[in-house]
Amino acid sequence: MWKNVIVFFTNLWYDLIKLEKRTNNKEDSDIMLKRYSAQDIAKWFINEIHPEPLKLQKLLYLSQGFSFAFNDKELFYEEMEAWVHGPVVPSVYHTFRSFSFNPIDVNFQLIDFDPQTLDILNYVKNNFSKYDSKFLEEMTHNQEPWILARVGLDPDERSDKTISKSSIANYFINSVFQPEEEEWD
Repeated sequence: MWKNVIVFFTNLWYDLIKLEKRTNNKEDSDIMLKRYSAQDIAKWFINEIHPEPLKLQKLLYLSQGFSFAFNDKELFYEEMEAWVHGPVVPSVYHTFRSFSFNPIDVNFQLIDFDPQTLDILNYVKNNFSKYDSKFLEEMTHNQEPWILARVGLDPDERSDKTISKSSIANYFINSVFQPEEEEWD
């Protein structure tokens, strides 16, 4: 089991390095100038993997976080709320809630995304879509942005508290770009 965990994180680290190099490319960074709607991002994930609504919400959260970490800007403009089952974009939830626990088995015509956005979306898809909704829910429950937004609430208490974009940005930036430890003489 530990071997699989080590291989996973090693691959994840190499993907992060490749993505960091791409986002530091001046030509590419000049291209990414716009924000998208969460609906646009959701439709991309739906076309790619047909997730159920709970998983879709977690992929949106991860995409927003990694966009802050690698591009230093939000991916979509909507706020996320700290619901019982993790971060949620309410407008996306209401659009797809009729699918309940079933895959969203529809296809959409998509807008054109800039290369950096596609890098982020593919990164999240390749590294996190393989996990089920409950694993992703548990993962987000252990992350600071969701925890901070739910301070003072019971675990099963409904909430419409906003998860601040600054807490998402800080968490992902600090998680991805940990300072290197000093070498000892």
